[in-house]
Amino acid sequence: MADLLQTAGADRILTMNLHSPQVQGFFRIPADQLQAAPILCDYLRESRDLTNYVLVAGDVGESKDVGHYAARLDLPIAIVDKRRHGDDEVARAVNLIGDVEGKVALIVDDEVASGGTLVEASRFVLERGAVAAEACVVHAVLSGKAIERIEASPLRQLVVTDTIPLPARKRIDKVHVKSVARLFADAIHAIHDGSSVSRLFR
Repeated sequence: MADLLQTAGADRILTMNLHSPQVQGFFRIPADQLQAAPILCDYLRESRDLTNYVLVAGDVGESKDVGHYAARLDLPIAIVDKRRHGDDEVARAVNLIGDVEGKVALIVDDEVASGGTLVEASRFVLERGAVAAEACVVHAVLSGKAIERIEASPLRQLVVTDTIPLPARKRIDKVHVKSVARLFADAIHAIHDGSSVSRLFR
C-alpha cells in the first residue's frame, strides 16, 4: 500500500494513529503520524470529573498506547488479559491486571470494528467490580452490527474521532464524536510553510 501511494504520485504522507507504528517504516517518502490522544484527553478532562476513573487496555498489546493517555491524565491503568483457546481465533478475557473495583473503567483502543472486543471488555470490567464502563477510541470503523452491539451493551459512552466519517444512522446517543480536523489543518500548514510538525505531537 505504501508503494501504491507513492506510485500514484504522493510525495508525503500524513496519517493518524497507525494500527502498527512500524508501518511508517514502509514508506520511502516522508511520513508523519499524528496522535489523537491530546484531543481526546482534553475532551475527557473538560467533560467529566476523572477522580474515580481507571484507564483499561483491552489487551496487553494496547497497554503501551494506554500509557500515553495515563501520562496525560494522571490516571491508573488496568489491563484485560485475553487468551485464545482452540482454532476459532476468538480471544476471551480471562483475567484483569490492575484494580477497577468501585471505579469508572475507561477502555482505550485505537479502533473499533465489529464492537465485539469492546463490548466484552466492558462487561468483563463490570463483573470485576467497576461501577461503570466507558470507552475512548480513535478510529470508528463500526462495521456490521457494531452499532447495535454498542447500543445494547453496558457501555455508558463511546468517544471517537472523525478520522472515518460517521453517517447519521451510526450517531446514536452513546457515541460522541470529536473532530481532528484542526490537528490535520495545523499539520498541513506546518508542512507547507516548513515549520515543525513534531510540535503538534506534544
